[in-house]
Amino acid sequence: MGAGFSTVELLSELQPHYMKLDMKYVQGVSKDPEKQKTAEVFLQKALKMESVPLAEGIETREDFEWLRDKGYQLFQGYLFGNLLQLQKKKIKVK
Repeated sequence: MGAGFSTVELLSELQPHYMKLDMKYVQGVSKDPEKQKTAEVFLQKALKMESVPLAEGIETREDFEWLRDKGYQLFQGYLFGNLLQLQKKKIKVK
């Protein structure tokens, strides 16, 4: 065993404001028990560290609703619009 930090120790030390669940665990989470388990453990760790849990890569309403209902607070993904759609609408972000 090395003298470096484990991921959990490093996160604990950094105290991030946000923790993002990778899209490989998000896409299909509503139907995949293994992804559900990972998403739930990740959520509990984020909340324990007082970080805001964020899910990226949301493409289906089912995945969004599953994550929202579990307690995720922020979401990113094509379900909400993609860059080309936003550019066509000329939405300005202040």
